[in-house]
Amino acid sequence: MFQATELICEALLHRDIKCKVREKGGMSLVEVAFSGRNYASVRLYFISNTEGNDVAVRAAELVKFPPERLPKLYEACNEANRKYRYVKFVVDPEKSVVNMEMDIPSRCENVGAVAEELLIRAVAILDEVYPKLMQATWA
Repeated sequence: MFQATELICEALLHRDIKCKVREKGGMSLVEVAFSGRNYASVRLYFISNTEGNDVAVRAAELVKFPPERLPKLYEACNEANRKYRYVKFVVDPEKSVVNMEMDIPSRCENVGAVAEELLIRAVAILDEVYPKLMQATWA
């Protein structure tokens, strides 16, 4: 298990945030499930594949959409990407899903605290963005 994974897990558990640690294919990750006011449940992954503090933060398949709604999802994601710093909403046209991406830089001195802050920000941002993504999917 990589150092950043351990530090993130420790920080989250210290705040009584339930998480799971897994190792898979040369990487280790911390998985956190959470919900907000406007969505039922999302899994956020803090993924490490080196000994540094460079961590990829990902939430996969936030929204699944019919292929004909692709232009609307591009618009909704572009709007969200213009509004929020440090987070990116990405459309995967092959799978017809929207993913959320954040990153912790390798020079981060307190990766556990930063991961905790990004988790809090992810919950708040998704509360705002998720209804817009759903509207773009079905309206």
